[in-house]
Amino acid sequence: MKIKDLKKKFTSSFIMPKDLKQGIISKNLHRLAQLEQILFSFGIIMCIVSLFRYYPDYKPYLEDFIYYGSYIFSSIIVFLAAIRITHHPEWPIWRRNQPTYFAIFFLLALSVWLLFTSSTPLSSYTVYVNVCIIAIVMLAVEPLFFIPLLGFFTIVICLRLYSIGSVTMILNMCLTAIIMSILSLFKWNTIIKEFTLDKVRTSHLETMEKEIELAAFVQESFTKKKIPELDNFEISYYSKAMSGVSGDMYDFYTNGSILKGVGIFDVSGHGIASGLVTMLVRNIFQQEFHQNYDKDLYEVMEIIDKRIKDEKRSIENYLTGILLRINDSKIEIVNAGHPAPIIYKKSDFNCSFFDEQRKYSSSVIGLPSVDPFFQEAEITMQSGDEIILYTDGVKEALNSEHDEFGNARLLTSVRNAVQHDFENQIHLMLSDMGLFTGEESQSDDITIVIIKKK
Repeated sequence: MKIKDLKKKFTSSFIMPKDLKQGIISKNLHRLAQLEQILFSFGIIMCIVSLFRYYPDYKPYLEDFIYYGSYIFSSIIVFLAAIRITHHPEWPIWRRNQPTYFAIFFLLALSVWLLFTSSTPLSSYTVYVNVCIIAIVMLAVEPLFFIPLLGFFTIVICLRLYSIGSVTMILNMCLTAIIMSILSLFKWNTIIKEFTLDKVRTSHLETMEKEIELAAFVQESFTKKKIPELDNFEISYYSKAMSGVSGDMYDFYTNGSILKGVGIFDVSGHGIASGLVTMLVRNIFQQEFHQNYDKDLYEVMEIIDKRIKDEKRSIENYLTGILLRINDSKIEIVNAGHPAPIIYKKSDFNCSFFDEQRKYSSSVIGLPSVDPFFQEAEITMQSGDEIILYTDGVKEALNSEHDEFGNARLLTSVRNAVQHDFENQIHLMLSDMGLFTGEESQSDDITIVIIKKK
């Protein structure tokens, strides 16, 4: 490997990006404030203890008071500096790092002072090791600052140990300096790798969000169309995706100003995959519905099922749904594993689920492992009658106690809504759902379609 490549690898491993340094500085300032509170409390407590311990002759123990007082003094300086820096995020990095640098420098200098004043080198070594651990583990001090500083104080301490003939402590000090330097580099490299990984993950999530937004826009553009003024029916509909792209699909099949059919379908799963399936199958439903108008509706659904299986190939998503075919007052229905529609009869103001016992239920659409089985039912609609179609995101909406909106509440909501103007009915139903779910987020795509006989 070339020297240039080695230099580049070293730089990428241990030179921290500016935005990561900003984050490290904020964490260090927070942790430094906590550390200084501990040192301040320690200094106060030990000064009080020393006052009682050495009473009434303090002069021989003046060094102890200086030692503990230095904790108090340095803690106040560092704490005040950290508070000031938090109010100046525009300051350069080196200046914002000053409290951290000062704290490490002071504590290492304290270990040297102890070596010159204490009767045993062990006190100095203990402070020295503790400072290293704090710098590496708690404060994540940059190796480019920490290792040279550590080397300098190690040399000073070793010279002092040599002068008093403590060879064993010199060896311990050198070994500790080497280990702490390696740990500092390792910790710094780990932080950079975690940051890089988190940045890649964040970038990936942002890319996915943009793709979902684009897919949602494409899906909306693909599905949005103006419904002409119809002679035989009124239509009202609402659809909202759980997250950007919807797996719900609805469509209206018209011949001029005459409504010939309605479809509502729910693709299994969520997200982009289910949204793409809705765009794939929409044209299939449109084409086969119009081209096979002379066939029974269950046969039309069988043709649609086979074509969807062929065209989506290995895509695992399947569909549930309801397909209606309208011939004046006669409505043919095929329900492929979908929630039962609600029928409102104006003549007796009756509002009930159609085929609640699933007598005319059929298999789902586009599932390769299931042989298709579709059967149709028929109802008659008079002027003022309505059919309410919806996806399972409506009745399965949850409140804060994880209770479902359910069939009973849905039916009550529809009964109340149909007593009002047609254009307000969906809004009233959504209002009932909103009152039930409260602040709970949407857990599934929601689609409601109401058709009313004129």
